[in-house]
Amino acid sequence: MYNDGTEKNNQNQNICLAFTVDDIDKAYEKVLSLGAKIIEPPAKRPWGAINMSFYDPDNNMVYLRSFLKN
Repeated sequence: MYNDGTEKNNQNQNICLAFTVDDIDKAYEKVLSLGAKIIEPPAKRPWGAINMSFYDPDNNMVYLRSFLKN
């Protein structure tokens, strides 16, 4: 967990969780099927990760990331 420096409104948006997953596309499809509100679909980053983010049921941000296999 980390603090991204943004000011929160104290409405259950006080944390951000980040997890590494093996298959970001599979994780994205599961998150979609569960009806989560997507913030950003999977996107490749210059440092080699593929990140996505969504809101959990309490509107906390959750980030998932995967690394490209060599």
